[in-house]
Amino acid sequence: MFKKIYFDDGAKGLLVVLLGSQLFLTNGIYLFVGFICFGWLLYNLQQPFKPSIFTIIFLYHFIQISAWIWLSNYLGKDINYKSPNSGTAVITSYIGLFFLFVPVIYYQNKLPVISKAVLLKHAERLDLGKTFRVYVIAFFVTNALAGIALGISGLSQIILSFVKIKWFFFILFGLQVVLKKRMKKEFYIFIAIEFLLGFFSFFSEFKTVIFFLSFIALSFLSKVYLRQLILTILVVIAGFFLGAFWSSIKGEYRGFLNQGSQTQTVQVSRNDALKKILELSEKQDQSSFDLSVITLLDRLQYTYHLAKAMDWVPEKLPYQNGANWGLTLNFALTPRLLNPDKPKYEASSKATKYTGIGYAGAGQGVSVSLGYFADGYVDFGYVGMFMPLLLIGILYGVTYFYFVKHSSNNFIFNYAVVGAMFMEFMALEMDSTYLAGRLFATLLTFFGLKIFFFPWLIQHLQQQKTEVNSKTSLLENTGITKKNNPATNNLN
Repeated sequence: MFKKIYFDDGAKGLLVVLLGSQLFLTNGIYLFVGFICFGWLLYNLQQPFKPSIFTIIFLYHFIQISAWIWLSNYLGKDINYKSPNSGTAVITSYIGLFFLFVPVIYYQNKLPVISKAVLLKHAERLDLGKTFRVYVIAFFVTNALAGIALGISGLSQIILSFVKIKWFFFILFGLQVVLKKRMKKEFYIFIAIEFLLGFFSFFSEFKTVIFFLSFIALSFLSKVYLRQLILTILVVIAGFFLGAFWSSIKGEYRGFLNQGSQTQTVQVSRNDALKKILELSEKQDQSSFDLSVITLLDRLQYTYHLAKAMDWVPEKLPYQNGANWGLTLNFALTPRLLNPDKPKYEASSKATKYTGIGYAGAGQGVSVSLGYFADGYVDFGYVGMFMPLLLIGILYGVTYFYFVKHSSNNFIFNYAVVGAMFMEFMALEMDSTYLAGRLFATLLTFFGLKIFFFPWLIQHLQQQKTEVNSKTSLLENTGITKKNNPATNNLN
């Protein structure tokens, strides 16, 4: 069993070539530093047959940081062409990734080395048919709940947390399908349904199922060969072109969905929405490709606000010395049920205040966040901004480790729990207020589920002929002990 992912000589050689080539490109030093950050964190975060949730979160954060360099290069401009602090913001964000994910790596290392055989053993204890039926029920129930969540302001956070249950069952079903190699047809059908339904949402939720599929696939990654690496690069390139196309039609498509109401709602039928996508697709030509690429990269990047905050603070506004994060925690931890006069969440007003850019707000159907990296900067400056990131990373690591160990006595079940729990926190653009509120609601929800629901659910999903002693520890059930595996010594 591998403690780290194995790379063959061909894959290592290609990676070395890619690393060295960064220095010969425009803004090459930023690309080179990013490649070092990418390689070290990814290699240590993703370990064979362990949950890949924080790998997904890291990758999306990395893309949102690096996209500013790629945008500058595509335009043939210096990285600081829109702000003198753009390069600083990029490097600072790369450093921030270490503070955010090193605590997670620490707790990932404390988990025992796992093999595919062990995961299969745990998968065999679960009934695949029962899991599928429960997923189908959750699919319909949570889709209905999601439709009414925003209309019940006092309970919307909790309702949105329960919507994650559908994705828990999706992961649990998908992991079993991969390991047992059964019910593949049903799994593929629901992947297609989840993908297509995502086009009919205002927030383009078709991407969500792709992220969860990536979680399932990466959790089984143990070896990387040259052919796999080349194929991955080609898939990424193809995905980029598809993303550029979507960026070119997204604005007009969303305007059609809300029928000019300036709200983040869908007010047309799914049939009409599909016709509109096809209509917009036919309008695209080669001349619009450059604009689509620029639009996509500009939408992906999220260091510009940090750069503008560095321009604005402390020159125009003083450092807030913790007041900004203080307001964030007060807002996030005070339920609206206990404070009916609690103001509405307005991300755009904060972004305007600390960047000097006049953004439209909720009244115009727009929400522009400052980003939680920038939230730390306006409070504590260049060095102090890393402290909130370190604390968030520690909270991620502690809760991740707890739920992988204690959600149940079944690894497959526990992997699905952490995958559903943390996927929501993948975006660098999240405002600190939103992040803190959703994290609090999510942890509250899943601790409640762990105490009151998971014990019943794991018993319900078990194979009828399999008896599992609920008092037996997770390590004993996997056949891994301190004696035969020193890596488990850190678990106690």
